[in-house]
Amino acid sequence: MSFKKMGAILTMGALLVSTFAGCSNGQGGGTSTASQASAASASSGSTKTSVTMMFSGTASPNDFETQVLPKLVHQKFPDITLEVTKLPDDQYYTALKTKLASGECPDMILAQPKYAGANSVIGLAKAGYLAPLDDVKALQKVGKAGTDPLSYNGKVYAFPEGISTLGTYYNKNTFSKYGLSVPKNWDEFLSVCKKLKVSGVQPIVMGDKDMYVMQFGLYQIAACQVYPNNMQFDDQLRTGKTKFTDQNTWDKVLGMYKTLYDNGYIEKNSLGLSAQQAIQKFIDGQAAMTFDGSFNATALAAKGGVDFNRGYFPLPGNDKGKEIYAAVAMGAGPAIYAKSKNIAACKQILEYWFDGESDLWKAFADSGKVVVTYGYGSDKVNPLFQPFVDLYKQNKSIYWANEGWPAGVESEMEAQLSGMVGGQKTTVNDITKAMQSKFEELNAG
Repeated sequence: MSFKKMGAILTMGALLVSTFAGCSNGQGGGTSTASQASAASASSGSTKTSVTMMFSGTASPNDFETQVLPKLVHQKFPDITLEVTKLPDDQYYTALKTKLASGECPDMILAQPKYAGANSVIGLAKAGYLAPLDDVKALQKVGKAGTDPLSYNGKVYAFPEGISTLGTYYNKNTFSKYGLSVPKNWDEFLSVCKKLKVSGVQPIVMGDKDMYVMQFGLYQIAACQVYPNNMQFDDQLRTGKTKFTDQNTWDKVLGMYKTLYDNGYIEKNSLGLSAQQAIQKFIDGQAAMTFDGSFNATALAAKGGVDFNRGYFPLPGNDKGKEIYAAVAMGAGPAIYAKSKNIAACKQILEYWFDGESDLWKAFADSGKVVVTYGYGSDKVNPLFQPFVDLYKQNKSIYWANEGWPAGVESEMEAQLSGMVGGQKTTVNDITKAMQSKFEELNAG
């Protein structure tokens, strides 16, 4: 996600937010982790270190970042205490902006690949907010395909959390009851929605009050409609060769998504529902489908008001006779604040977390948040994610669109679409014009 992207990366239960401490203004160096740790201990006279981390998302029962991660870090490093704050995406972006501007930022933060979101690696690294991680040995296991999206000017600034997907979760019991199968193209998908609707079943629930979730469906359609025709579309935006206003590109994507609202296939009260409330409605059996990511698989599989089997498929935004493409991205991941006084301890945590074999890595791989690409767990794919992995291996997957845009374009898209969904006179062309205008404004800067 940012998504991020997305990323990354929203569920039931009380929101677990721990207070995080401000960071010092000391600059991080590039010496070895061990020597930094020794120096830090000697200068402070104490071996106790408190490391703070801020991630986006909503904490779930036995949440990996807020519960499992701090516990296992402390077990491995008794002198390190990890305090984790987890905020819904919109709140995370606001808090991060404020903390960076004030110079009081958590030691570790979530960074999105490439240009994705307000916490994009390129944007943050370019502004000098991130410490390079090239001396962390675990990066060698990640590989170039994983590190490239999280690099800037030849240096790596964040660890990718494996592969993340955007897809369509569905109630298998409901599909079976009405004789429905997984659709293979857009016309078939609309037919499924129509049959559910006339049968008195709400086809799709979305929590559009948290506007970022609008990206979850849009990027799936774009993966089938925009990029298979021109894989360089986003790169060409920067040269003016392509524009968001080009016919049969984003106008078609937005028009297709609008159809779901116009026909009541997406719950009409979506703007009054938060992302967490929409997830709750889905697990309570009040809607047959929802668009969401692999990062929320645990939340969407949680026990709700009724028991039913879950399935997960790529939204078939393809025309009949055309191939399905999945929205698959290298996941957002942890980065280190450049002015943290705890860079050495942060690197120790990252080395342990991402080594591919530690207890922490195993817990991470087993959390179901992402599809890991190396080490323990890489040979065990959650059956929910298998259709996406298959398409990924067949080169029939596309990164999440906002990764190729300056941060802010996706927010403009969301705001304009929200207006249209809310009954304002906003048209599809208004949205593409606003996206193009915002892109030109931000790209010029």
